[in-house]
Amino acid sequence: METHITQRKILSDTQIKGMNQNTKLCTLVSSRSFTDLRVIGMLIFFVFIGSFLGSCDKADQDLDPDEYYVKYEVNSTTIYSGGKLDVTINTENNQPMSVSINQRKLSEIVIGTVQKGFMAAMKVVVSGNSHDKLKLYTSIYVSKNGSPFALKKNDGSDEPRDSVEIDYTIDY
Repeated sequence: METHITQRKILSDTQIKGMNQNTKLCTLVSSRSFTDLRVIGMLIFFVFIGSFLGSCDKADQDLDPDEYYVKYEVNSTTIYSGGKLDVTINTENNQPMSVSINQRKLSEIVIGTVQKGFMAAMKVVVSGNSHDKLKLYTSIYVSKNGSPFALKKNDGSDEPRDSVEIDYTIDY
């Protein structure tokens, strides 16, 4: 087994106060053993490499575009049962899609993935006669990169109406 003996020069406080800054630094460095300096050098190297690799990961993440999902929600109230609503939404391909849903029932449609700048749009129209008793409530929610859906726009009114249009452009 090899033994390393380090010789260190011990200076009194009076001797240190009399030195200039350069002499203090040289004395400090010369009093370190080669092993101590090698350890310090390795630590500096690993900190440098770690910060470099960390910045590469961030750059790779910036290259991946954000992914969004859109949830369209429709609800209605009326004193009549059995009525239908015609719902037209903008899909992830920027194409309109129409579905027929029941009145007095909460309905949701989720589309995705879409990119930033996508315009989510929905139009709801009563199918037939509402007898001026239909109240419509619509909402658009957005989920970014798998996060929970967040309400971005809603249009609800207690005034009877036969149609509603709502849209939201993803801008975050």
